[in-house]
Amino acid sequence: METLILFLLALGLAMDCFTIAITNSSVSGLVKPGIPLKTAIAFTFAQVVLAFAGYWLGDTLKHMFAGQEGLIAFIILGIIGSKMIMEARRKHPKTKVFDINEARVIVILSLATAMDAFLAGLAIGVTGFNIYLAGVMIALTTFILTLGGMAGGKQLGVDFARRTAYFGGAFILIAAAMMLLRFLS
Repeated sequence: METLILFLLALGLAMDCFTIAITNSSVSGLVKPGIPLKTAIAFTFAQVVLAFAGYWLGDTLKHMFAGQEGLIAFIILGIIGSKMIMEARRKHPKTKVFDINEARVIVILSLATAMDAFLAGLAIGVTGFNIYLAGVMIALTTFILTLGGMAGGKQLGVDFARRTAYFGGAFILIAAAMMLLRFLS
C-alpha cells in the first residue's frame, strides 16, 4: 500500500510540472532545441531536492506528532491537492506564461513547482514512509511528464493542461485519504 500511495503522490506532483510544461511550450512560442531536456532536468532536480528537504524536517519533527501521523499527513496532502485544484480553476494560462527558453525562467518555475514537493516530503517524513522509493518515483514521473509536456505542448494545448492540473490535485487527495486510512487501520 505504501508503494501505491507514494506513486499517486509522485504522479500528482509530476502533473503540476506537466501542466506548466504544456502551457509554457504551447503558448510561449517556439521552444529552442535542448530546452525541453533542460526543463525536465531542472524540474526533476528541484522536486527531488525539496522532497528530501521536507522529509528531513518531517522526520525531525515526527516525535511531536506521535499517534497522529496519518492525520497530519492527510492535512498536509489535503492542502496541496486542494490548492492545485483551486489554482486550476482560476488560472488564465495565457496571462501566466513565461518565455521558457530563458534559463532563469526554468529555474524559477522549477522552484515554484517544487514547493508542493517540499510539503509532500514533510508528510512522508512524518509518516516514516520510504523517502528513497518516493524520491525515485518523484524523479521518474516528473522527468517523463515534464519532457512529454514540453514535447507535446503545442499539440495538447492549454485546455488539456488545465485538466491535468485537476488530475494532479485529485491524485494527491486520493494519496492523502489512503495514507490516513493506512494509519487508522
